[in-house]
Amino acid sequence: MILKTLKFAGVACMLAGAAQAQMFIDSGVESGTYGEPIEDVALLQGCIFEQEVPTCELSSNGFSYYVRWNEPTPSYIVEALGTLYVSAPIWLRGDLVNMGDMSAELAVHAMRLDPSLDPYADIRANLQGDWVFAADPAYTSSVWGDRVTEKVNGEYSSEYKLQLADSCEKSNGQGPVMIAHINPWDEPPCMIIEAVTADKMIMQLAGGDGTLYKYVRP
Repeated sequence: MILKTLKFAGVACMLAGAAQAQMFIDSGVESGTYGEPIEDVALLQGCIFEQEVPTCELSSNGFSYYVRWNEPTPSYIVEALGTLYVSAPIWLRGDLVNMGDMSAELAVHAMRLDPSLDPYADIRANLQGDWVFAADPAYTSSVWGDRVTEKVNGEYSSEYKLQLADSCEKSNGQGPVMIAHINPWDEPPCMIIEAVTADKMIMQLAGGDGTLYKYVRP
């Protein structure tokens, strides 16, 4: 593997081959410069560059971070995020600039791509794409990164952010589980994952009656 070091704007960025990309960027800006300092691990949801202010979205346990070009995250950090894949696990150091109920604007000072930070990578990969509820094909779900969009008879029904975890309060130690973060007020539903493969998904509601819900590919 060829390792190349790029140095620009006072930043050291380590890039490895495409198969196992390694990236570390530190702008040198001190934590707390723009707001409450934070360190977290988040998954890249995606970046949009075709707009007035290019923006990347990252997800952490149902919470969204928005990182904007030069406002105040350096543009080269946003550019670097834009080269990564959906659900890339990233360690972040930065400041919370504006805070909402389920999201915040984040000024990123340093970031590191580290695939080992996502222990559920295989499950997450199998979840991606379109699903049909086997018992009633009118109900469909589409997973993109950590965002799930549900439809009934082709019409939008709901959207939520998923979180994968070892267990939840109602699963009595069973797991792994998928937690659905729908809004900031209600306790998020928790589904025990019985099986997830490339072509089927079987779950049951934690604390429920044990009914199994099976989804297949359309």
